[in-house]
Amino acid sequence: MYSAGRFIFIYKIVSVIIFLGSLLLLPVISFAQEGGPDCGGIDPIGTSCPLDTWVIALAFFAVIFAAIYLHRKQKSLQPVAKGIK
Repeated sequence: MYSAGRFIFIYKIVSVIIFLGSLLLLPVISFAQEGGPDCGGIDPIGTSCPLDTWVIALAFFAVIFAAIYLHRKQKSLQPVAKGIK
């Protein structure tokens, strides 16, 4: 029989493979197909409309917000960690 440690190790390897595979496929599935209908002049970047400009801006602001939130959370936990030692 397999031990629990070996099962967890295999589970982690499979999870990493699935995660990396999805990261590799993300650029392929995020672009629109060539030769499709025009975007109506809304997106100034290109004619195949890979992503709308505002979606990229929204993702950028979400990353900035998450970084600030995590930094504040880590900063608030530092005095607690110093008091334990």
